[in-house]
Amino acid sequence: MIRHIFIAPIKEGITDAMLEKEISLMRAMKDNIPDIIDLTIGKNTGWAGGENAVTMVVDLKDKEAFEAYMKHPYHAFINSINGTKDDCFVQSGFYSCQIEV
Repeated sequence: MIRHIFIAPIKEGITDAMLEKEISLMRAMKDNIPDIIDLTIGKNTGWAGGENAVTMVVDLKDKEAFEAYMKHPYHAFINSINGTKDDCFVQSGFYSCQIEV
């Protein structure tokens, strides 16, 4: 199984309502992208490491499923809203990695 970890720093001035809307759209990937086994997302607690960020963990069967996930139209939709002026995240601070579990 492949675990995809994505961290996105939150822009200054973003309200809780704006952030929850964005998180809901991202959480909906599980319902819209069939290759996703499990998806967990939330605002970082800040107990250790970064605090003003959202972390998402996506589990997929294998590399082929990961590649399909990255090319899926709903993933592209999420990426397109992250390029608008209403975006909640600092794109230059995006970080992702994949591990085999």
